[in-house]
Amino acid sequence: MNQKQSYYTDRINAFNKQISDLQKQNRNLSFLRLISAIGAFVLFYVILSYSLLIASTVAIILVCLLIYFVRKYKQNSKNIKRWQALVKINENEIHCLKTRHSDLFYNGEEYLKPNHSYSSDLDVFGKHSLFQLINRSVTKTGNDTLASWLSKPSLNKEISKRQEAVKELAKKIDWRQNIIQYGFTSKLKYDDPKFVIEWGKNPSPFHGKRVLQIAVTIMPFLSLAALIYSFIGSQAPITIMILANIGIHYFNSKKVSLEHEQTSKRGEMLKTYSYIIEQFEKEDWKSEKLNDLKNALASNDKLTSKKINQLTNLIELLDQRLNLVVQFLFNLLFFYELHILFRIDRWKQKYGNDIEKWFDAISEIEAISSLSNLSFNHEDWSFPNISDKHFELSLKEAGHPMIDEKTRVNNDYQLNGPGTVHIVTGSNMAGKSTFLRTVGVNIVMALAGAPVCAQEMTVSNVEINTSMRIKDSIEENESSFYAELKRIQQLIKKVNNKEKTLLLLDEILRGTNSKDKHTGSRALIKQLVKHDAVAMVATHDLELSILEEELPGQVENRFFDIKIDGDQLYFDYKVQKGFCKTFNAPILMRKMGIDLEILNEA
Repeated sequence: MNQKQSYYTDRINAFNKQISDLQKQNRNLSFLRLISAIGAFVLFYVILSYSLLIASTVAIILVCLLIYFVRKYKQNSKNIKRWQALVKINENEIHCLKTRHSDLFYNGEEYLKPNHSYSSDLDVFGKHSLFQLINRSVTKTGNDTLASWLSKPSLNKEISKRQEAVKELAKKIDWRQNIIQYGFTSKLKYDDPKFVIEWGKNPSPFHGKRVLQIAVTIMPFLSLAALIYSFIGSQAPITIMILANIGIHYFNSKKVSLEHEQTSKRGEMLKTYSYIIEQFEKEDWKSEKLNDLKNALASNDKLTSKKINQLTNLIELLDQRLNLVVQFLFNLLFFYELHILFRIDRWKQKYGNDIEKWFDAISEIEAISSLSNLSFNHEDWSFPNISDKHFELSLKEAGHPMIDEKTRVNNDYQLNGPGTVHIVTGSNMAGKSTFLRTVGVNIVMALAGAPVCAQEMTVSNVEINTSMRIKDSIEENESSFYAELKRIQQLIKKVNNKEKTLLLLDEILRGTNSKDKHTGSRALIKQLVKHDAVAMVATHDLELSILEEELPGQVENRFFDIKIDGDQLYFDYKVQKGFCKTFNAPILMRKMGIDLEILNEA
């Protein structure tokens, strides 16, 4: 067990101790509740024959104790759920350290786009993905923002700001996990921020209805007066008022129901968002990025968390319209639901346009928190230097973040351009494809503001473009070869447009015969050099390594070696200068039962 796993184990043990103590308290409280409830009735009747005052006093004291025990029991139960959520969160961190993926958080499947420049080839989204390793968001906005950061490079200045924010927030594990546990215990079911943003911008059906507003303000007083008069005089006034009120309710019932439906389901979501903002507002941040976010949430009249709480309280009050007592008493006589809806409309007019700004801030807070968790879990990883030059890549002791450090082999690597292509050769399973993905995924992390799986890293701000996994498309009646050609066409277009990009190509043109594959690959590499592109090309085609002699300083060879001892294969997964001279395909074929000696038979 490594140091971080031991740390999380200690936290789990501490939380379980809290749970055990609270459960013990609740068992005692359950007994005390029963005793106080029975005692209140029994002692009242026993003492009543002696003194009504004393009996009433004892009963009141015991009832007060009962109320206290009930409230304490509920508070303990709430805290038990909180500690249990924290246990799950820390168990998940241990699981993630062992397996490199989290089962507790969303894996980002919805962000997988087949035509994206690199996300599919580099396993950025989906099961066992980079997103699943990093993500610790409990809101949809947090997921969306983290996904956008991993989907495209950010500006250098923004990356620098994020790095400092991540370093600061990485130290605040209790703060980060408190946000997460609240999101889990709230059980978000209607996390639809876009809907709420649009809802806030659009006026309600009751906006500007001055006559209706005046009516529901005056008529409750008339209803109350008529109700009082009905006890001492005629019941005609209250009957007239009830009929008038029913008419107003009837003509507005559809609008009321629609507005209630659109607002009530988002109450829990807004509570969670408000809680995140409230916890964020309490802190004194040092990094520029976190202070920028805090300023974005600041306002003159009241804290943003208070504003959202005001709305959630109104939504909870509106939900009471479904209560029969409220519906037939307060609503019928005093227009309860219409009063609440007019208050909600006033809230929207005052703060509705700010909702998007608040949600944007929350989304960045959660995305930074996710990156901070990654940094905390992997303190041996480093924050890269983002170069202003094009093109510069330098890696020291770099490995793939999804491979456990016990089995991961790290590499030093440099690629400087523009107009430089590295041809990477090697035997099957020697590590070519994994190395290309190692370079690619670390650049993705670097340009998102995250720490990278390397001792040191310097990289230019570029867009990565890959052609690694090409599949047939039955729906589009498209072969893998044609699909690859279309992908390469996209890459060539970017190269011709002088876009700053790094190309990661694995066994290009694999869908055609070896002669055409070699011819096409050779032509493509020369074309990339001609247009000052930067690329890494993994291939089994050793003849392509001759291009290093034809284009010195522009094409360079790198390879992964293999050692063969009889039928045993040994891989060191270390990238070296030069080209591979040893291949393992014949040995693997023999192991699978293919008799190659039959070719020598007459």
